[in-house]
Amino acid sequence: MVPTIGATSTTTALTTEQTDSLDKDVFLNLLIAQLKNQDPLEPMESTEFVTQLAQFSELEEMQSFNSGQEELQNYMASLNNFAAVSLLGKAVEFSGEQVTHQEGTTTDISFILPSDAADVTINLYDEQGNLVDKIEGMALAAGSQTVVWDGKDGSDLPIPSGTYRCEVLAKDASDASIQVQQMQRGVVREVQFEDGVPSVRVGDRWLSLPDIRSIQTS
Repeated sequence: MVPTIGATSTTTALTTEQTDSLDKDVFLNLLIAQLKNQDPLEPMESTEFVTQLAQFSELEEMQSFNSGQEELQNYMASLNNFAAVSLLGKAVEFSGEQVTHQEGTTTDISFILPSDAADVTINLYDEQGNLVDKIEGMALAAGSQTVVWDGKDGSDLPIPSGTYRCEVLAKDASDASIQVQQMQRGVVREVQFEDGVPSVRVGDRWLSLPDIRSIQTS
């Protein structure tokens, strides 16, 4: 009787590396050769034959799945790359505590309140950590909020252009602190790709696409 696939005499002609990389064509050829050369008086057991056919089917399905998965991954990567490039020159919003102020203009300060706040205070600090202005006494509802800073200090003098850190403090009606999610806005100036993954530069910060919360289209 000619040994079945998996017997020592059949597999000794294959190296371990070849066995691991058998494709469906090799599998099918070996199966056909075995059927041709088996002893008619001792044919392959039906259960064994069905098992080998099942192995062949599983191998083919796995190859088809892997091929489809790779195509999907390539397609999604292309979409991400296109989305990143399309952000060039657009204003985006993302989590952060800094605002870029231009002297003589107003500046938007954005944040998200998880619940209604009875008292909201915004402290603004320069790059040296000095308090330059304070906005206080605001009662705001839950959700996305934008407070317009006039860009002036407590003496009503214009504050120089630069990057300022915002500290948003909120309390509810019972004077308990509320966790605030602060947001930043800026314009996408550059896109880079590392290992096929895109990131965008806003100011001096690099962001991945999931970091961006909203896009200003006009």
